[in-house]
Amino acid sequence: MSPWQWIQLLAFEGFWLLAVAGQNRWAWLVVLLLLAHFLFTPSRRADARAMLLVLPGLAVDAALTGAGVFRFAEPPWWLLLLWLGFVLTLGHSLVWLRRFSWPLLALTGALAGSSSYLAGWRLGAVQLPLGPWTSALVLALVWAALLPLLVHLDRRLRSD
Repeated sequence: MSPWQWIQLLAFEGFWLLAVAGQNRWAWLVVLLLLAHFLFTPSRRADARAMLLVLPGLAVDAALTGAGVFRFAEPPWWLLLLWLGFVLTLGHSLVWLRRFSWPLLALTGALAGSSSYLAGWRLGAVQLPLGPWTSALVLALVWAALLPLLVHLDRRLRSD
């Protein structure tokens, strides 16, 4: 990985923690990190196009909320920011995911996606009315489909 990719990966980890732990209280810091990304990225236009991938992510989270898998104490504006940050990693620090086969991407999505939400639950950012085990199973199934789709769409959006 290039130095930019390492910096972007580490920044996203901090970004994730600020968004999840701080939720709406620290959203302004998360916005500053997003702006910093666009100041330093070597691919502003491609990154701007890739931000369209926020839409399927938010749609999935809205569907899971509507289905009762998630419950939030207040409208999670921080979740929008988190999606923006995540989709930007797909073309930079997580670009290596493109080399994975679809089954390996599905497995990665199932494990990483569900564990990310469970970590958010442990930090008090989201409630899981179905309980952690049922929620983890639902999230693993959703992310097994979502991550391969997002990686594929990111590659297409960035190749235009």
